[in-house]
Amino acid sequence: MGFLFTGLGRYLFLSTLTGFGIAISAVAASILLVDVVEQLRTVGSRVDLSLWQALGLTALKTPMLLEQTLPFVVLAGSMIGLVQLNRRSELIALRASGVSAWRFLAPTAAAAFLIGVFAMTILNPIGARLYERFELLQARMEGETQSDVLTRNGVWLRQGDATSQTVIHAASIDPSSTKLRDVTFFIFEVREGGTLSFVNRITAAEAVLRPSSMWELRSLVWARPGEPPVAEPVVSIPTTLEANALFDTFVTPGSLSFWRLPGFIASARAAGLAPTRYELKYQSLLALPLLLAAMASLGAVFSLRLQRLGGLAGYVVLGIVGGFILYFSGQLAAAFAITEVVPPLVAAWAPACTGFFAALAILSFVEDG
Repeated sequence: MGFLFTGLGRYLFLSTLTGFGIAISAVAASILLVDVVEQLRTVGSRVDLSLWQALGLTALKTPMLLEQTLPFVVLAGSMIGLVQLNRRSELIALRASGVSAWRFLAPTAAAAFLIGVFAMTILNPIGARLYERFELLQARMEGETQSDVLTRNGVWLRQGDATSQTVIHAASIDPSSTKLRDVTFFIFEVREGGTLSFVNRITAAEAVLRPSSMWELRSLVWARPGEPPVAEPVVSIPTTLEANALFDTFVTPGSLSFWRLPGFIASARAAGLAPTRYELKYQSLLALPLLLAAMASLGAVFSLRLQRLGGLAGYVVLGIVGGFILYFSGQLAAAFAITEVVPPLVAAWAPACTGFFAALAILSFVEDG
């Protein structure tokens, strides 16, 4: 790694960053062009949307979209950097002077790894915050409130302990995140062997989560099997949910930043929810630097063929195909994780590790035979 601090190492590092800059500029321009048209087509079909408003909405989404396209940006950037060296005959001079291909790979992988760290710790929180603002601004333009955005499909919760489990459904949640409206509580008893037995159902006009770990139900009706319904004005029942974590229950993984995910995962587990999607998102962000290093390494390996030998375009195409295979294998692993076939840790790290070691193996074969 000491090669990175030499003059040649810094030059190759900066050449790689230049390639990344060209690639990300092209991707950002494409995102702006396509998404502005999309905003005009979707939001503009429902409300009077100007071009500047569409640009504003797109600008709020751009950081998140850039984060999602970073693997391809890094793949293309590493190829652009090395192809430029090849066309200027600098690659030929370096190879003739005895510089090993491993020294080309190190600055490229290091640059990609640092971009991954930046994306994980800075770009992702910024993108998550701006995307949250995008959703609220879009909803405001369409005449919806914050609670409408969160509860378009209703609110589902679960609470319980070793003796009972309760499934909660509500039509909407108050913006204060502590009040549910048009609520139904399905209460089950946990019997021996872990089986659940239905005990009763409670429907209420409102359910307010109190700091004393109690649900305060108003205008409710009890319905027990084999008994007539019983109406009551107010009833309090215990809960394991916390008021400060209730609002986070309705947040999508994409709107949670890297720094908020660990706390949210812990809160979701305490609420009796399965935070698989959020664990997958967190582990994917942790693995992002290695994934980008793998993408850059694949791009570099397939761009080292000297231009005068011919066939460079074919090798570049092979590198692009390899990058796409790596990306879609990661998507497939994520689908397996969501269905709980594999753990989120394995699904997030396996593609990154496989791609990186595959690039090393190909380089070893090409360089050392």
